[in-house]
Amino acid sequence: MKNKLLLTTAIAGLTAISGIANAETKVSGNLEQTFKAGSVDGGTASGRALGAEYNIGLSNSTELNNGLKASFGFNIESNQNGAAADTGMTDSHYLTISGEMLSLSIARDNGQNLSSTVVPHISDQAGTVVDGSSFENVGSVDGHNYDHVRLDAKVAGGTLTLRYAPDNGATQINASEMTDTGKSQQEIIYSGSLGVDGLSVQAGISKEDKVSSADVDQKFQKYGIAYNFGQVAVGVQTMKDESGTTASKVEYKQDKVGATYAINDNLSVGINYQETEKKTAGVKSAADEETMMIGVGYNLGGIAIDINYAEVDNLANATGDAEFFQIRTIQKF
Repeated sequence: MKNKLLLTTAIAGLTAISGIANAETKVSGNLEQTFKAGSVDGGTASGRALGAEYNIGLSNSTELNNGLKASFGFNIESNQNGAAADTGMTDSHYLTISGEMLSLSIARDNGQNLSSTVVPHISDQAGTVVDGSSFENVGSVDGHNYDHVRLDAKVAGGTLTLRYAPDNGATQINASEMTDTGKSQQEIIYSGSLGVDGLSVQAGISKEDKVSSADVDQKFQKYGIAYNFGQVAVGVQTMKDESGTTASKVEYKQDKVGATYAINDNLSVGINYQETEKKTAGVKSAADEETMMIGVGYNLGGIAIDINYAEVDNLANATGDAEFFQIRTIQKF
C-alpha cells in the first residue's frame, strides 16, 4: 500500500509538471557591445576599451483557476569589460499574480525603478557614459535591484508601485537560505501620463533603514516630467540623495534637462545637460559637476547603433575636466 501511495504521488507530481511545461514559454535575449574612450585631466582615468553584455531570458504566463493571471520568468546575464568579467549570472527573476487593477510580485531587478528617467535621451544616460561621475543615474538606494515584494496599481494613467526589500545586503542567496544584514528598504514610485497624451511623469522616493546608530537612513528621491510633441520630446528632472554617517553625511542634488528630435523613423538626435552639487558634512564641494552630452541613434532593423559624446566640467566635483565617447550596438531576439 505504501509503495502504491508513493507511486500515485509521483505520477500526480509528474502530471502537474507536465501541465506547466506544455504552457507556452517565450525565449528572449540581446547582445550589447560598446566601445568607449575617455580622457580625464591628469590622465589618471584616461583610456579606451571594448565591452559586451549578453542576456537570455525565459518567461511564461498562465490563467489561474480563480481568474487571476500568473506571470513568471528569469534572465541570465553575463558582462565583460576589458579583461574583467562579472561573476554574477542571475540578473533578474519575477513571479507576478495580477488582476485588472492590481498585481503582486516577488522579484529582483524587475518592475519600474528609479534608475530610469523620463528625460529624453539617446540610449544610455550620461551617468552611464561618464566614468567617475559623483552621482550616476540613481543614488545610494535602488530597491528594485534586490529581492523584494512589490504591489503595483493602475492609477491616473500610470502605475503606482509600493516595494519592500527585506534585505539588500545579499542578492545571490538560494531559495532556502536566510541572511539579514539589517538593510531593509522601502520605495514608492509613480510613472505615467496622468491621463494626458504625450505627457510622461515620474516621481519616487526610496529609503534604506540605517544599520547602526553611526549611520544615517539612506534616502533618495527623483521627480521628472517630459512631453512628446511628435518628432520633438523635452523633459526635466531633479534628484536628491543622502547617505553616509551621522558625522559625515554625504548629500547630492542633481538637475537634468534633455531633448530629442526624431529626424525620421530610424534616425534620432539628442542633447542632455545635468549639474550635480555635492555636500559632505554640510560643506559644499568647491565645484559643481556639469555634464553636456550629445547623441545620435540609428536603427538598421536588426541592429541599433548609438553614439554619445560627453564633456564634463569638474568631474566628481573636483577641479579636473573630462570627455567621453561611446559607440554601442544592440541586437535583440
